Amino acid sequence: MATAHAFFSAKTLSKLASVLSLSAVLSFSFNAQAQENFAGHDAAVAQCEAGNIESCNFLAQNFLNVHQYTEASKYLTTICYSDTPDALRSCAALTSILTEPVFGINNYQQGLKIADYLCSKNGSYGCLLLSDAYFLGTNVSQDLVKASQYAQKACDLKDPLGCRQLAIITFSEAYVLKDPKIAQLSFKYHQDACNLGNKDSCADFAQHNEKLEQFQRFVQSETPKQ
Repeated sequence: MATAHAFFSAKTLSKLASVLSLSAVLSFSFNAQAQENFAGHDAAVAQCEAGNIESCNFLAQNFLNVHQYTEASKYLTTICYSDTPDALRSCAALTSILTEPVFGINNYQQGLKIADYLCSKNGSYGCLLLSDAYFLGTNVSQDLVKASQYAQKACDLKDPLGCRQLAIITFSEAYVLKDPKIAQLSFKYHQDACNLGNKDSCADFAQHNEKLEQFQRFVQSETPKQ
């Protein structure tokens, strides 16, 4: 399959861990009184199991601090499915921990499940991870339609990376279908990403005439001569 990657100056979203730092989780704040209320690990576990999300936060943070990611993921899961302000960013951190090899868990299917839940809650990071997985065929069957749908939702949520991802996927579809109209549409998404602050898409949009000419040459080279 012809690819659009060579015609764009920046990387695609093949590794999203760099987008979300676990420092977002490590920065959970606890007031002094809350810290004093923890009488130790066992007490915190009991409080978390009883529904005290602040205790779950405390435990997750402690395990992240000592790089025990499997243990941390248990408590991040509880927070993720809670109705608290920290829920969505806990889901986002959890998807990274479950899917990025550096954390040593490599439970990609569970990571995609969490990502799908996060996306359904309008967490664009989950939508991006799913889009990327289907675009590249990472632990799932490659599916440009699903990749495009998830990127579209991230873009609709005003995520500049979502719009850029959508532009790249759309340009890839144009190569598959050899369709100039779809190729042109991809630059509309680059413009959206640029307007949201993505400098790479600004650069690509500025070169859209050159890139479309390259696309046309590709189409001509692939069209059988009569």
